[in-house]
Amino acid sequence: MVEQNRLYWEAIAPGRLGESIEFLRSGGSALTDDELALIGDPTGLRVLQLACSVGDESLTLARNGAQVTAVDLAEGHLRTGRQKAAALGVKINFLRQDMMALAPELAGFDRVLISGGGLCWVPDLDRWAVDVAGRLTPGGRIVISEHHPLWEVLTVNGENSLLVSADYFGQGRDGYTDPMKAPQVTWGSTAELPEHRSFVWGIGAVVTALVAAGLMIESLREWAAPDMYPGLGTVADRIPSAYLLSAARP
Repeated sequence: MVEQNRLYWEAIAPGRLGESIEFLRSGGSALTDDELALIGDPTGLRVLQLACSVGDESLTLARNGAQVTAVDLAEGHLRTGRQKAAALGVKINFLRQDMMALAPELAGFDRVLISGGGLCWVPDLDRWAVDVAGRLTPGGRIVISEHHPLWEVLTVNGENSLLVSADYFGQGRDGYTDPMKAPQVTWGSTAELPEHRSFVWGIGAVVTALVAAGLMIESLREWAAPDMYPGLGTVADRIPSAYLLSAARP
């Protein structure tokens, strides 16, 4: 399954370039103010970004003084990330690794970050949480900035109308019933892509896994992003689109 997913990401990696060099060089941030507030002052922090894609969040943190390791399945993503890091004059340790089978030496981090559609590629949430907890320093924190699982299962069916297109409790899914939930680079594409399997992890499942791994939930916020429900109309700001969670190792 992991190899199938890797081939899927490699197939679409050439079209995933992320933020422009000019945007980042001019001080633009790939992280929101809320995300930065949970991460804290990045100066000197050892940060591990999981499922980093082209690493824009890592680039933002490295430009502000963090020591960053960024991992991803797709070498195509990492190649783009390395090119951007070189252009910006920052040092990031980009590694091709499966976040369910990280190298033992990747440990002692002050922060672990996963964002923007990363968690849905974790096949075993409980085992993943235990592993992440063990890679944090005492007092270290994981920050999860993610699509809301409710958004993952709802499809716009016109103004003020939604369909349930996936199972909130079903977890595993092959491909995407709603193509709008797939990576944006695939929208409108007719190219045949490798088979891939992702997962829907409910808020309760995420919180329970982190607590069971010995982490302490510090904050959990849900919010609306109406542009993630195009065509739904004004009611799109009444349902959650994303969430931001932080949990610390005591």
